[in-house]
Amino acid sequence: IGKGGIKIYINDRETKLSGEELINFLRSYSASQISKVEVITTPPARYDAEGNAGILNIRLKERVKDHIGGNAFGSYLYGEKYNYGYGGLSLQFNRQRVTAYLNGSGAYGKTGYVERNGRFYTDQTWRSRSESDYSLSSFYVDGGIDIDMGRQWNIGTQLTYINSAPNNVTDNRTEVHDIQELRTDSFMLGRDDKDYSQNRVNVNFHVDKSWGDKGHKMIWDVDYLKDKSNTFFDFDSESHLPTGEIIPGSEFNYDKNQRRTVDVISSALDFILPGDSYSFTTGAKASFTDTRNRLNYDNSNVSFTQNDFFRYKEQIYALYADYSHNFGSHFSMKAGLRLEHTRTTGISESQQTTDKHDYTRLFPTFYLMYKPNEDNVLNMNISSRISRPAQNMVNPFLTYENKYSEHRGKEDLKPSYRYNAELSYTLKNNLNFSIFYSYATDVFSQRLMLNEETHVLSSLWDNYMKNRSFGITNSYTFRLGWLQTFAQHTLKYNRTTSSAPETHPKNS
Repeated sequence: IGKGGIKIYINDRETKLSGEELINFLRSYSASQISKVEVITTPPARYDAEGNAGILNIRLKERVKDHIGGNAFGSYLYGEKYNYGYGGLSLQFNRQRVTAYLNGSGAYGKTGYVERNGRFYTDQTWRSRSESDYSLSSFYVDGGIDIDMGRQWNIGTQLTYINSAPNNVTDNRTEVHDIQELRTDSFMLGRDDKDYSQNRVNVNFHVDKSWGDKGHKMIWDVDYLKDKSNTFFDFDSESHLPTGEIIPGSEFNYDKNQRRTVDVISSALDFILPGDSYSFTTGAKASFTDTRNRLNYDNSNVSFTQNDFFRYKEQIYALYADYSHNFGSHFSMKAGLRLEHTRTTGISESQQTTDKHDYTRLFPTFYLMYKPNEDNVLNMNISSRISRPAQNMVNPFLTYENKYSEHRGKEDLKPSYRYNAELSYTLKNNLNFSIFYSYATDVFSQRLMLNEETHVLSSLWDNYMKNRSFGITNSYTFRLGWLQTFAQHTLKYNRTTSSAPETHPKNS
């Protein structure tokens, strides 16, 4: 239904991966290892309030007793221009009270994309085409061990290491036309060569304790993540007359080195306390993130501040409680409340600024289900979510993409809040109808401002939008012997209002 940024959990523990890293990680699991996939469209209060796309929780099968085994996998994609492949190995060990596993995989090859853009000034039209070649080179290792200590105590640890070193080369050609696009006044050629390397380590320690005949459980998790990346940019560009001669003084070039280190420490304690007709879950979580971002420009003809060191610290403290109750065989409900207190500090060396913020927010969730019989189910859910800005969005330091594109963050950028409601009906577990409504305030994005005199496009992160959307989603699963067909239809209306003067006030 148009949501992005889903979170992936495996056996109730977040993977903390995204993009290609997440894809390669998931490839290491074979279908035979997976028991089921839980689709949590509206996460209850137990989960972080961050994000709006929901959760996929992949539950693995219980490991076979007294078992040593594994599987290997691989794939190679061959194209006219780009080729890449990936492969890996997965091993499992289960004997007496010890369960262990080791996964590893890698990807290597090349892919790419083409992007076209247009800019429209009062006197000129700029049309550009960028062709990017992206070299893949990454591998990851993931291992863990769990020990049954007896008396329903279980302790374990998990370690994930990822190394990625892709290279990205982008060639751009921008043609400057007159307003009617009848002739070409000039054209610009640019090349951006980016070398990137990343090392990421994630360590998890967990303790599980079960008791009673109803499934009471305590879960304690401690996580540490360290992510170090180093990116080197080499950018060169110049402008040409239609005949091909370089326009004097049009050269624009720089070498830029960006080094980023992120440390995250988090701990969560959960209690799951089921009863005969109810279940109560409560817990607490604290996380501490420290991001250091250093930027240095060398060998450039750019007249701006050459260096910056930006440090961004974020602390999040959370308390939550979920209560669910079954009222006979037809009605059930679940209500939850999550309290999150956030503190942030942004320190810019070049701007000589220190910006601090703290805010506290309640995030309620409510679910109601009516099931008159086995064939009909009616559901309703209401929730509230938050989207926090990342460190690059609050860094006020000015960076250049090329001579005519610059970016800047905003120190006092606020989080965005979203409120969701959904009503759904399911017939015989095959036919589904869902009506949804969503409202978001303080939505942040990049404001794009064109300077008519210099032709520079400036991007500034800011809170300037409100968003409303509603719609209906229908789906039907048709089964006939060995044949299964799934059909889905979505009709959605979206309305965004903006307070930024350079944008349309309303878009729907």
